[in-house]
Amino acid sequence: MENHIIFVFINQLKNKSMNKETKRVTQEEIISILNTIDKPTFCNIVTETIVRMNKGKTKEGNNEVNPYHNKVTKRKSGNFFVGIDYEKRVNTNDTKEGGEGNFEVSENRVGEHISKCILYNEKLNKYYLFHERFDEVKPNTEYLYEGNTIDKMIFDKWVSESGNYENQPQDRKVKVMSVSISNIKEISLEGTKYILEG
Repeated sequence: MENHIIFVFINQLKNKSMNKETKRVTQEEIISILNTIDKPTFCNIVTETIVRMNKGKTKEGNNEVNPYHNKVTKRKSGNFFVGIDYEKRVNTNDTKEGGEGNFEVSENRVGEHISKCILYNEKLNKYYLFHERFDEVKPNTEYLYEGNTIDKMIFDKWVSESGNYENQPQDRKVKVMSVSISNIKEISLEGTKYILEG
């Protein structure tokens, strides 16, 4: 079933990319559009984020000043699933593998869901897009340092490790992420390509 979802996903994106309308929108407008999504939907997202790195210590625990701290931007373009019911997706995968299907979602540390795919962090007054990625559909990733492309191997020893989804009981993890709306440059959804201003 999972592979079927991914196959359908890729075909839908190919078909929609043929006939795409382009619109320029503000962050507020894209939040309003994303708030209307109430069922799982495939989309293409282009983001730019500062790479999270340790400032003066490597992953191995060695004290070493990081000259790239807060200076490397990750530009990522990929196909994702939005509007999912995370708990339901995990339990579906779990029962397929013979599990109990009794996973319960804990409080989201990024923010509170105000819709299926938008989180709001009141403390930071920031909105985030909650989305799922698939290992079979790798995003295109480029790292930029002072306006030039840089190889990740150069700064990788300082990169902070991301979550490994160990709280999920099943082998096939549901890999969800949250990205600040302010870091989204483009999003293609339902045949329309939205370019974010500002």
